[in-house]
Amino acid sequence: MRPTRVLIVDDNRDAADLAAMLLTVEGHQAEVAYNGSDALLADGRFRPDVVLLDLGLPDMDGCQVARSLSREEPPPLLIAVSGHAEDQVGGRARASGCSHHLLKPVDIEALLKLVADAPSREP
Repeated sequence: MRPTRVLIVDDNRDAADLAAMLLTVEGHQAEVAYNGSDALLADGRFRPDVVLLDLGLPDMDGCQVARSLSREEPPPLLIAVSGHAEDQVGGRARASGCSHHLLKPVDIEALLKLVADAPSREP
């Protein structure tokens, strides 16, 4: 069984790099993009199973990125990450194609479970 591929999209470089290191240590394959434009490019090249997506990106809204990625067949599992409570951004994130919303600071155990349970995009 191949490792789960995870794309971490966050303009906070330290948080993104730390998440990538954690996921790699857990046996997953992780890449990082620090803005929405780079995330879309990385998606085409890396084809992640899971995208951990900060909603507050500098160049484009995380929901815009999610809408674009959710149109793929099959789409990756989109996990929104924000510093705002579920009642503030959860509906908007779900309408953009995100299946889950994690509040910053991210609960590591919850993240690892979502990644471990994610379906592969490859047959």
